[in-house]
Amino acid sequence: MGQKHTDESTQSSVLSPQSFSGKTVVITGASSGIGRATALEFARRGANLVIAARRAELLEEVARLCRESGVECTTIVADVSSRNDCQRLMDAAGRVDVLVNNAGFAIFEAIENAKPDDLEAMMGTNYFGAVWCTQAALPAMLARREGTIVNVASIAGLMGYARMGGYCATKFAMIGFSEALRDEVIGCGVRIALVCPGTVETNFFEKAERGKMPGASRLILAIRPERVAKAICASAEDGRYRRVLPIGAALFMRLKELSPRLAHLFMRRVSALLEKA
Repeated sequence: MGQKHTDESTQSSVLSPQSFSGKTVVITGASSGIGRATALEFARRGANLVIAARRAELLEEVARLCRESGVECTTIVADVSSRNDCQRLMDAAGRVDVLVNNAGFAIFEAIENAKPDDLEAMMGTNYFGAVWCTQAALPAMLARREGTIVNVASIAGLMGYARMGGYCATKFAMIGFSEALRDEVIGCGVRIALVCPGTVETNFFEKAERGKMPGASRLILAIRPERVAKAICASAEDGRYRRVLPIGAALFMRLKELSPRLAHLFMRRVSALLEKA
């Protein structure tokens, strides 16, 4: 299947209830938030799952819910910042039809005050986790000329935000990696897709303090993780190059790509007004 060079701010094609029947889907960061919602959505669509995260108890609860849909679900406790753990995850999965690189976290802080350990940890999980999992899964996909990799990035990978520099760097890296990889595998039967949500209503902000985000960025209302999960499933289905959601984020990212200086000026000015208020 070919891939379209379009953004998708809303859920596109409605997928059939069993559209992934018999397929094996691997999801990282599946114990909570977007990863949890994505596992449940794929389970409803008939996929057999291999889900990974660091928190075993939460992971097992997600697996139990997935199995209620009548599918197989294997749990692997893994830290994706470890290359060995990523290889072990793919070895346990066997054939991987869809890989969802979702694991990630954020610590928001001004660059001046950012702790080196925090910056390295974010890059290790958010970026290198996707790289190591991709390198472990890709050779088999290329050998059989079939497979889809969905990388869950963020609008923070399309535009830099004050006090979010360390996190933005990891998502910019993921998007650059995805774009390069996509060009490498076109014509080889493997598809690379990006999903770039704005703020999502999850426990992501237990570490990342939303109050440190620029004021204007909070004008885009947070969306439910289930909405992102549907976008991920749609991307696994059609291999579309990039989906940005919600629509407000998609429109602002288009402005940023057309006129970066104007978008940043708007962000600074409106944030200053809101934060002063």
